This record gives sequence, C-alpha cells and structure tokens, in this order.
Amino acid sequence: MDEEPHAHERLVAKPRRPSEKSSSGSEGSLTASSSQIPVLSREEIPGDKSRRQTGSSFNGSSGNLTGTGSQIPALNNQEIPGSVETTENLSAPASSFLLEPMILILLFAYNFSSTILKFQITYQSCTVGFGYPDEVCKLLGTKNPSNETKRIDKEVQPYAAQVTLVIKLVECIIPAFTGLFVGAWADRYGRKPLLMVSFLGYGLQYLLSALIAYITMQTGGMVSPWFYILTIIPLSLFGSSVTYSVAALCYIGDVSTGKLRSYRMIAYELCIYVGLMLGSLASGYVYEATNSYIIFVISAGCIFVALFTMAVFLPESLRTRPTNVAARPEFMLKDLWRTCTKRREFTDRSILIMLMWVLLLTAFATEGSSYVFYWFMRTKFNWTVIDFTSYETFSIFVPAVAGSGGMFFLWSLRQCTNSSMIWLALISLVSHLSSSLMKAFATVDWQIYLAIGFGIFKSLVNPMCRTMITNLLPSDERGKVFAMISVLQTLLPFGSTSLYALIYTLTINNSPSLFNMISADVYGVALFLLLMVLKKKCENHEHYDPVFK
Repeated sequence: MDEEPHAHERLVAKPRRPSEKSSSGSEGSLTASSSQIPVLSREEIPGDKSRRQTGSSFNGSSGNLTGTGSQIPALNNQEIPGSVETTENLSAPASSFLLEPMILILLFAYNFSSTILKFQITYQSCTVGFGYPDEVCKLLGTKNPSNETKRIDKEVQPYAAQVTLVIKLVECIIPAFTGLFVGAWADRYGRKPLLMVSFLGYGLQYLLSALIAYITMQTGGMVSPWFYILTIIPLSLFGSSVTYSVAALCYIGDVSTGKLRSYRMIAYELCIYVGLMLGSLASGYVYEATNSYIIFVISAGCIFVALFTMAVFLPESLRTRPTNVAARPEFMLKDLWRTCTKRREFTDRSILIMLMWVLLLTAFATEGSSYVFYWFMRTKFNWTVIDFTSYETFSIFVPAVAGSGGMFFLWSLRQCTNSSMIWLALISLVSHLSSSLMKAFATVDWQIYLAIGFGIFKSLVNPMCRTMITNLLPSDERGKVFAMISVLQTLLPFGSTSLYALIYTLTINNSPSLFNMISADVYGVALFLLLMVLKKKCENHEHYDPVFK
C-alpha cells in the first residue's frame, strides 16, 4: 500500500546523455548527474498519468519507483548535492508530539470558562438588562428555585441568548475573512507561527473577560453583558479556532505518513475531548469555591503557559517554503477556490466535496445544539451550574474513552475490510443521530444520561473524515482545503445558532426539546452523503483502497 496516496508531486529524472538511444518497449537507463538534475512536475511530463492508472507504485522504504517492466533507482537527498528538502518530515522529532498536549490545554481552558461565561452573561442580563436586584439575580441557576426565580429566569434567558448570539457572530465574521488566507499563510510561513497567534488570541480573550468580571464584582453586577463582545475582538483578529485547527491538522499531515496519520488524527480528536472534559469537570467545583473572575484568570494562565512551552520546545514541521504560493490576497482566494473545486482523477473531487459536507453538517448540528442546550436543561430539569457541568463532563468522558479505543476499532476493521475509515465514520454518525433522538424524547433527566450512551462513538467521525481528506490530497493542497473547511465551519453559527435560538425561543413553553429533532435530521443527511462516498469507493476500489483503509 502506498504510504501517502496522491502525495508524491514530483518525479526526479536524470538527463540522458547525447549518445544514448531509446527504443520503444526496452528498459531505459538513466544515468546520474550531480551537476544538473531537472525537476519535472506531473504537469510537465507529457502523457503522464496517475501511478495507479498506469500500474506504477512507489515504495517509500526501499526508494524504488517500479513500473511496467522498468526499474528506476530513486535518489534521496543525501545522494543529490544541493537537493531540495521535502515538506514532509518522515523522521519527525519526538518533540513534535507536544502538539496534542498543547491542544488539550487550550480546550481545557476554553471549556473551563465556557459555561461560566454563559452564567455570567445571564446574571448581568438580569441586573443590567432587567434591573432586578443583585441578590435576586444571584439565585438564578441555583438549586431548588422558587416560582418567582423560575419566572425571572425564563424572562432573562432570551435576552442573554441575544447577547451570546451577537458574541458568536462577531467571533465568526472576522475569522471567516482571515481564514480565507490561513491555508496559504500556513504553506508560506509555517504551521507553528499560526498556532502561537491563535493561542495568544484566546489568552487575551480570557484576560479581558477576567477584567470585566472583576469590575462586575466591585459594582454589584452593574456592568452590561454587552461588554463581553470586546473580549472577542482580539481573538477574532487572530483567526479564532480557524487558525489553530488548520495549523494543527497541517502539522499532523507534515510529521506523519501512512497509517500513523489516522492514529494521530484520532489522538488529536481525543485530546480535544479530554481537554473539554477536564475543563467541564473542574469548572463547576472551582466556581462554587471561588467566582467567575478566578475562572477566567485560570483559563488565561493555562493558555499563556502553553504558548510559552510551544514557543520554546515545539519544532516547525514545514522545512521548506513553497515558492509558488500566491502572495497577493486576490491570488490567494483564487488559488483557494481552484484547489477545492478543480477536477481530479477518478471521482476524487466529488468524494472530497462530500466529505467536506459531512464535516460541515456535523459541525452545524453540534454547534447549534450546544448553543441552547444549557438553557434547555435549566428550563426542563431545573439544573444548576454544577449539575450541568457534571453532566457535560460525563458526556465528554464517554466519547473520549470510545475515542481512545478508536485506534483498536480502526485496527480491527482494517483486518476485515478495505473501507475501515468510512465504516468507522458511519458508525459515528449513527451514534450522533440516535443520541439526538433520545434527547428529543427525554422526559426525565436520567434519559439525558442514556443519550450519552447512544452517542458513545460520536467522537470518531471528524478524525476519520479529516484523514480521508488528507490522504486524497498532496501536501501542498491540504492547508488550503482545511482552511476552506474551517472558514465555512466558522460561518456556520450565522445559520446554526440563529436557527436553533429561534426554534428554542418559539418552543420554550411547549416543546423546548424540539431542536434535538433538527439535529437528528442533519445527522441523517450527513449519513446519506457518507453512504454515497462508500458507493463511489466501491466502484473504484483498487484506486481507493489505500485511501480509505
């Protein structure tokens, strides 16, 4: 099996001596010349076809390019004076594995403050937006609320949802614009600088949030929740999650090859879940013992520690910078669009687009559902902050455990099928769908926990789809495609949060769980698209077996 399908962009040929004659059907001999070695791209070779189309293959370990009746000894960088290094680091240093722990710390800090920020916005909406006394507003979201507290909570929630929605939209607009150039920047300037810039943005967000929370404490809650929009501005300018996700995925693609890449993608997703779980687990208890100001300070401190560690110890994965990367913005946009939509061999383009849609639909349902789920649990089951964070911890822990077992599942599937990645992604989407249906029909809170069991494999669809996309693309196109996906995912809150907020607001008194049915429908569409990918794969299984195994 090829170590990296579609990723060998260049063939190195040796110049033929003038005295040499070539005959059709005979084995051509190419002699080495250290003085001049022309590098021919695939586009420059007349009549060049895909390796799989002509039956040729590349053996990365032995370095031999074997074709139909011919054998050409490969040249490595040590054999060619002045040869150009590849952008893929096949012998990545051990310090490159620092990436996953740094992502874990970032997601820990994010979820450590996420629920508390929503609670703080609700509290300040009560004091400033509706003018209720500080003592009354502090009772919102506490255990055993009175009928009057429940009434005030329902009155305040739509206002707090509007504030949160505007914050989400601001967080989307600017990153969506900057994200259009992230892929080209990652290819031109490297992965590490983008990672550090993104971490800096998150650190500044929580520092500003801590400042606002501190002033709120000193003034008895008389600070408008709309000030939290200011905290999103530096994060948005630095690209938000678009920047770190594109840089991290490209980094993993650079330092891993073959089957190892799929395992590192799972490990990356696992670190996201573990970070979210630890942040959710700790936040409720720390908040009960302290306050929102301390929560935001801890989040900022964690991120700046991770930023310093990354700056000192994490190596850059991109050894060389491509010289053909467009520098002007308009050329970057054209190159981004061309890369995502250009014709490819077999049905690569349609498969690529469908996999992108699966990722987008999954993010749409997840983003929209999580936006209103906190208020849904407060409305239907009267949960407190610590009740919700305990549930959230468990809801992350179960898929995280399944995600850690995902490597074993993937290995087991590889023993019996050449479509292991697709099947694992299908199982994950079925898990998503059944979990949403369980939440939609839940009448008591233990059924919400049962929905977690139905969603045990939901963490596996993203790493599988990302690995399949990575295997379909050469190294110099991954940054652009993942940038496009991240930009679209950043724009999703325009639709998802608005739609889910509208549905939840209209059904809060009669059927507040209806939004879960919307999520189930979206996952159903994604499931259908992935089945179409499986169908196309089966039609050209010899070509796609190395990509999806």
